[in-house]
Amino acid sequence: MTKKILFFFPENPFSSRAGNVTRAKTTLSILKKLGNHIDLVGVSEIYSEQNDTTEVNSDIVDNLFLIRQRPPKKKTSLDYWEHKILQNFTKPNPYNFALTNFAKKEFVEIFNKGKYHIIIINYEFWTGLIDDVSMKNTKKIIDTHDWITLNEFYKNKSLDIGKRFNEEINNLSKFDKIITISEDEHIVFKRFLGKKVINIPPSFPAHFETNLKKKYDLIFVGSENIFNIKSMQWFFENVYPFLPKNINIVIIGRICRRIEKKTNVELIEFVESLEEYYGQSKIAICPMLEGTGIKIKVIEALSYGLPIVGTERSIDGFSSKLSNGCLVADDPEKFRDNIVSLLENKPYYDEIKKDAERYFNNNFDEQNAEKKWKKTLSDE
Repeated sequence: MTKKILFFFPENPFSSRAGNVTRAKTTLSILKKLGNHIDLVGVSEIYSEQNDTTEVNSDIVDNLFLIRQRPPKKKTSLDYWEHKILQNFTKPNPYNFALTNFAKKEFVEIFNKGKYHIIIINYEFWTGLIDDVSMKNTKKIIDTHDWITLNEFYKNKSLDIGKRFNEEINNLSKFDKIITISEDEHIVFKRFLGKKVINIPPSFPAHFETNLKKKYDLIFVGSENIFNIKSMQWFFENVYPFLPKNINIVIIGRICRRIEKKTNVELIEFVESLEEYYGQSKIAICPMLEGTGIKIKVIEALSYGLPIVGTERSIDGFSSKLSNGCLVADDPEKFRDNIVSLLENKPYYDEIKKDAERYFNNNFDEQNAEKKWKKTLSDE
């Protein structure tokens, strides 16, 4: 039976901007492949802030709706005055200022018109969109993406962890199914919420075979978030100066806005597809110092059979910390040595590459993700 799904993701999942966006698009593709009708809901103001278009892949998404954080400033409008009055009696959500009463109202209106079988909400801090009355008999699924309490703690060390984590668990408990993508978070949430927690790691099609000439020694893909900024500052201050001078590096994504031009470093802020660049690269780097959850950029690089040189944080969420195609070191000198060893020792490079391909096939295969999503959507 075809199910009608209302899928909330605040920004455009077809923007190819960052790992979280890429994963949302992959999830939508899987849901459509399973034969479902999918209506996508985003937030108008977030689309504007990100300069996102309203163009979506019509082969994947049937309809796009945008909810607003606040009504138009028409003082003759009932919506306007209702919103102004409610503002005086309700406190804004301290963890998500975009989650307003007006946004909730618009989301409920979309739901009531569509008569959906399933609602999928992305990110715990959007739980407030769920209406306990009108959506009572509808299957509700939350895709966590991340352990939000820990993520917010990295950004704000004065965070009241106990209070925030209590709220996170309370929010997740409102859903029938809770999706994690990291083995670490799966273990944590399952301790509190039991069998309703399901781990569905990110998935990509495999692109191991490529005949493209290797133009780049190193590739890094990242958005302009604080964790990527810190990681690349560390790399360029502590590793880059000590690499062989003939190494060619390509960096792709909005992180390029925070990187000065350097010798043998190509900066590309946006590309339609990463396939060509991964195919032309020998090694992917992930020098993450902070951040939580599995790193989508690492999984995507593994899908091309690329060895990864990263820090301890680069393999967060992996079920195995060994023989996974990743060479890990937080020490800059060791990080540098891992790069050089791969580039200068062909048999060693081939060994790590085989580990990358094997680990990817065993953990991030698309068919496995499809099976898990099919079971999650079932009426059981």
